[in-house]
Amino acid sequence: MNWLSQNGYWIVLALVIFLMMRRGGMGCGMGGGHRAPREDHSHDGSDGAALRDPVSGHPVDRAHALTTVFDGRTYYFESEASRETFNQDPQRFAGGMHSRRHGC
Repeated sequence: MNWLSQNGYWIVLALVIFLMMRRGGMGCGMGGGHRAPREDHSHDGSDGAALRDPVSGHPVDRAHALTTVFDGRTYYFESEASRETFNQDPQRFAGGMHSRRHGC
């Protein structure tokens, strides 16, 4: 019990740091390492949001975009190369699961 009373401050400090790290409060430049998932704007754009190529993430002009349909949704692409990459493995890019974040 004597050890606990002598080291209580350090135990509490370690616990606070641990909890902050679990919440993401101390990651990547102290601004919080976790961000909300990126919204998927690659589909039909009916919500008025800008269309984005699901492979490259670049904005796409609907009038000039190439399209493909996967799982009942239309996806728009800036180039034939992007569309081919998507069609090789659509699960990888569909549903906004493709993220451009790499580390901090």
